Amino acid sequence: MVSFNELFPQVNEKATIDKVKHFFKDELPKAQRYSHRDVGGMQSPAITDMPMGRGVKNQVEETIAKRIYAGQVVDRCREAIECCDAISQKILWSIYVKENTVTAAQLESGYGETRFRYYKNRACLQFADAFMIEDLHEFIK
Repeated sequence: MVSFNELFPQVNEKATIDKVKHFFKDELPKAQRYSHRDVGGMQSPAITDMPMGRGVKNQVEETIAKRIYAGQVVDRCREAIECCDAISQKILWSIYVKENTVTAAQLESGYGETRFRYYKNRACLQFADAFMIEDLHEFIK
């Protein structure tokens, strides 16, 4: 029988929070640009009759696969945020989707600085639990 601690090792909360913040700051914007999708909503497909450059088939397939993967990252990000509790959803949407400043998000929430920091960190940990494309957890060894 597998123990709970073997299935869910102890999480290094600070390192996990830092990894989630890095994901939102650097990786998600790149995935949104690459997939032509936004976490805040779906974009209609662009259809064009402009001629496309001819390339090697493998490069085209690789590019398509990367764009599909980037689209999955964006979609799973939206789903992960929606799996978090209401306070965490509001904070994540405000800071990382609507791109408000932390101060603006804090004022919007009505929490003091210390309490808001607690909820923001908790939101990052909940997001790491819910995000299914990549494991954003850092574990204590």
